[in-house]
Amino acid sequence: MTTTINIPAVIDPVDRPEGDPAGSESLATSLLSGAVRLTEFSEEALLLAESKWYWAGKAAEAYGDHAKNFAQRHQPMGETLKRVARGVDVFADQLRTLQSDHTTISSDITSYHRERPDLITDVNLAGEVAEAEIAALQERARALTNRRAGITTDITDLQRRVTENEQFLVQLFTGADTAAEASSPTGGISALALGAIGRKPSAADGPKAMNAWWNSLTEAERDALIAAYPDQLGSADGLPASARDAANRLRLDADLAELEMKERDGTLLPEEKQRLANARATRTALEHADGYVVPGTDDRPGGQLWLYDPDAFGGDGRGAIAVGDLDTADDVSVQVPGIRTEMDDVPGGVDEATRLYESARYNGDGSSVATMFWLGYDTPAGDLLEWGEVPSEDRAADGGARLAAAVDGLRASRAHDPAHMTAIGHSYGSTTTSYAATDHGLAVDDIALIGSPGTGPADHASDFSVGADHVYDGRNSRDFVAFLGDEGWVRKDQFFDTGLGMDPSSEDFGAHRFEAESPERGWGPNFGDHSRYYDRNSESLYNLGRIVDGHGDDTNSASQSYDPWWRDPVDPEWDRDPTSGEAGRSKTGLTP
Repeated sequence: MTTTINIPAVIDPVDRPEGDPAGSESLATSLLSGAVRLTEFSEEALLLAESKWYWAGKAAEAYGDHAKNFAQRHQPMGETLKRVARGVDVFADQLRTLQSDHTTISSDITSYHRERPDLITDVNLAGEVAEAEIAALQERARALTNRRAGITTDITDLQRRVTENEQFLVQLFTGADTAAEASSPTGGISALALGAIGRKPSAADGPKAMNAWWNSLTEAERDALIAAYPDQLGSADGLPASARDAANRLRLDADLAELEMKERDGTLLPEEKQRLANARATRTALEHADGYVVPGTDDRPGGQLWLYDPDAFGGDGRGAIAVGDLDTADDVSVQVPGIRTEMDDVPGGVDEATRLYESARYNGDGSSVATMFWLGYDTPAGDLLEWGEVPSEDRAADGGARLAAAVDGLRASRAHDPAHMTAIGHSYGSTTTSYAATDHGLAVDDIALIGSPGTGPADHASDFSVGADHVYDGRNSRDFVAFLGDEGWVRKDQFFDTGLGMDPSSEDFGAHRFEAESPERGWGPNFGDHSRYYDRNSESLYNLGRIVDGHGDDTNSASQSYDPWWRDPVDPEWDRDPTSGEAGRSKTGLTP
């Protein structure tokens, strides 16, 4: 009896995608430089046209009209050139990815060609062998055939993407190679992008509709859209974090190139100075996230620029940066900061996110993690009790709606792969988080409040969308801000208004309180302890890591504060000695 074993054919080598990503990026920089020059000329022409104090008469009017016409003609050319520059950047990023994928495919082909002759040799030597050995050879042949099919599919996909990327670049240039096209409001926008943006749902349709639209697009359409409309995609709730990151990085790079060039030229407008400061702070924070290496490992989780809006709130700005991959992580956290936090503070917020990432990984169950610092609302500008000022809850209420919408966007972007999600509100951010959970159905699994001055509209943990069993509170017994919340048999706001709602550490509120004392705590109530909740190897950070990892039931519990009718409120943690660097309690770093 003759048994046939089919050996799959060889695989021809695949050509490496041609081009130099670095050279393309250099071209994009040059194009952007030219766009900035056009913008500067246009702005200067408008200023000259509007300057009436030093010149009058018909000649002045004629010159003013000429300068205005000049500006109106050249301003759209500058915008077109910016779009072309962004498109070249997108082409370069895609080319770099394609070349990396080619390297992987080539390695797979090499491995395949090592196994194929081994199988041929074993088949030729088989001769009269047992049925079990024949079955094993047949199984090897089937597995090798399947591998060949997979590699062939990868090659076909690579070649298609290479063609699409090259066509995208051709369309980009041909769409702005005449004066009329360069002066058009849609100059430098490909037909692919124009067609796809026309089908884009509005924000009012909700993040699920936005996600469905994005999923309906081809990869070429997505690349074209990111190049043409990064301002629309970078803040579109429902889009994958990777898409928002790509769009926001384009915007950030363009802002930095343009504004820093204008700063060098001395043409930076007064209203652009804050935008430049916000862009620089974002760049620093993103460098922190991208460059972070988990201590004791070679793991570099990378950063994602999920939100970049440097002009929001009168120049205070909005921004959100994640450590890890928001699209794939098993456990995702959103850190909501408090009073006086602006875009200048984003680098420090990202550093806190790296420590939280580290804690969740070190003390976790092996699941993947992403931690995001979210400055997506307008925080109050003053200090608690500074010159008698007490922030109102208005911004917390508005911020709560924004936080809930942001989380809905994250959920919609991962509808088929939901993550375990935790919201962590610090200081005034805890009040903001409380509004989101009480008034807007905040769609997280767990909520942690730290250093809270009050829970806003919530009188009890059961008022939160997650239910009382999933509400956690960390309070350093010396944290002055945490003294401001109401608790006990007499509400403080019945006599004087200092807090922003119930104290979540109190037994009346009913949250799970966890240990959060600091070895550096002061002798009495102070503001320094208000900023120690994310300290490495601290009790607070250890417990936050457990909650983020989905094990809030395994935190180190602390006794709740209470308010006897005969005296001031009592915090049982006041006399307990804090721990630091203690495994299972406060050790959060991967280093010894």
